[in-house]
Amino acid sequence: MEKHVLALKTLGHMERLRILALLSHGELTVSELVQILRLSQPRVTQYIIALETAGIIERLKEGSWVFSRIRRGNEAISALVATTLATLPQNDSVLKADLRQLADVRAQRSKAAEAFFANVANDRSQLGDEYLPQADIEAKMRELLGPGPFDYMVDLGTGTGRMLEVFSDRIKRGSGIDNNSQMLKVARSKLAQREHISVRQGDLTETPLESGLSDLVSLHQVLHYLDDPKAAILEAARLLTPLGQLIIVDYEDHDQDEFRTDFAHRRLGFADNDIRGWLSTAGLELTHVETIPTQENRPDVRIWICAFPLSRQKKA
Repeated sequence: MEKHVLALKTLGHMERLRILALLSHGELTVSELVQILRLSQPRVTQYIIALETAGIIERLKEGSWVFSRIRRGNEAISALVATTLATLPQNDSVLKADLRQLADVRAQRSKAAEAFFANVANDRSQLGDEYLPQADIEAKMRELLGPGPFDYMVDLGTGTGRMLEVFSDRIKRGSGIDNNSQMLKVARSKLAQREHISVRQGDLTETPLESGLSDLVSLHQVLHYLDDPKAAILEAARLLTPLGQLIIVDYEDHDQDEFRTDFAHRRLGFADNDIRGWLSTAGLELTHVETIPTQENRPDVRIWICAFPLSRQKKA
C-alpha cells in the first residue's frame, strides 16, 4: 500500500506528469528535458528524483550522461503508470506543446547525425570502429545464423550495405533501409553487381515494407545511434516471419564518452537486460549472446540472436 500511495502522490503533480508523458516516447537526459519543458535544471532534477523514488522511472548512467526512462519490473506500478498515461487528455495544449518541443530536439539531433554520416560515407575510419576485428565479427555472424538460404533479408540502417554483402551468398533477396543518401550512394555502387539486393531511403523505425516478409533482419552497429532503440526492434519484429531471426550487433555497455563527442553515438553500448527488455516488448526472445573481444581499453562487441517464442513458431 505504501508504494501505491507514494506513486499516486508523485503522479499528482503537473510537471511530473509532463515528464512521464515525455518519457513514454523514449529515454531522455536531464538537459533534453530542461530544453523541452523550459524549466530550470534544478527543478527538473528534483522532479526526476521524486519519480525515481516512487519507483515510476529509473536513471541509467552512461559515461557523463544520465538517461531517464520509465521503469520496468514492478507490475503494479507499471499498471498504474500505464493507466495514468492512457487517461491523459490527448488534446491538452501543454502536452501537445511538449511533444512539439520533443520533435524539435530529435530533429536537431537527426540533422547533426545526418551531417556526420555524410562526411564519413566514404571513410569508415571516421566512425571510430577501425579497431574492431570486423572479419571475426562477420565470420561469427555467419556461423551463428547458419548456411540458410534465407528467402528475404532486411538490413535496417544499412549504411554502405556491408551486411548485405556479407550475406549475399546466403539470401535469395535482400533490402537495405537507411535515411542517409550519401551512405546509400556508396551502397548502390558496392552492390551494383548483385541484382537480388537493393537499397532504399527510409526511416528504419517505419519502413515501407510489408509485415511478416523477412526471415532475417539485421541491426548491425545501428542501435547506439538511435534516440529510441526499442522502436527499431519493434519494427524488426514487425518485419519478421514467425520462424525468422533478428541479429543485433553492437557495443557492450561502456563509459567512453569520446564515442559520443567524436563519433555521434547516442548510447554507450548496451547491457543484455536492455536488449531483453526491448525484445520482450516486441514479443521476441533472446536465444543466444556472443561476445567478440576487441582491444584493451576499448569496448567489446556483442552479438544478440533473437526469435519469436517456440509457441508462435509452432503455430506457423
